[in-house]
Amino acid sequence: MNGTPVPVLDRLLSSCCKEAGLDGAGVSIVSSSGAHEPLYGSDHVAEAIERLQVTLGEGPCIDASATGTPVLVADLTDPRDAVAGRWPVFRDEATLAGARAIFAFPLRIGAISLGAVDLYRHTAGPLSRKELGSAYSSMEKVGLAVLETPDYYGDVDAPTTINMTVHQAAGMVMGQLDSSIDEAMVRLRAAAFAEGLSVNELAVEVVDGRRRFLKETR
Repeated sequence: MNGTPVPVLDRLLSSCCKEAGLDGAGVSIVSSSGAHEPLYGSDHVAEAIERLQVTLGEGPCIDASATGTPVLVADLTDPRDAVAGRWPVFRDEATLAGARAIFAFPLRIGAISLGAVDLYRHTAGPLSRKELGSAYSSMEKVGLAVLETPDYYGDVDAPTTINMTVHQAAGMVMGQLDSSIDEAMVRLRAAAFAEGLSVNELAVEVVDGRRRFLKETR
């Protein structure tokens, strides 16, 4: 999945799996065109799960990112599970790959869907309330890590003058949203992600006055 590990995701999801009693994790993102792309797999089973869903267009990650709600399947082989029954091919192939239970969580920043995380277990069984809470509480950090993944922004080696433009844009967005600078940067990155732009490109539009950010209404 890009051929290289994503260290920060590896640390976060390894910790999440340990706390929730799970065996592995995968992440797929939603590109600016709406297509799903596998980003990370902790092992060969997780990688197979992500690739299967992208290939088949079905599975828990697809559903979780579309609905914005977790998709929890305690036993992929249970014929009475109506959720798993929606993905007959994925269910069979994921089981053959080594997954028995799978739990998908959406990754979102505000109204923007970044994709979803799949957590799997070799054995059947639901997540306990504590395990579910532990997994869910990790998702915001995972989402922020996805936004900071260099492969999707190309800003790591950007000239200092352009980086200063990003900081200037973040300051302007902070004023537009009446938010902290950290929140403004997250919103800037999330919007760039959703539109298939680099953060630098969007920052230039903000500084030039061609883009404004609006507070979210609830």
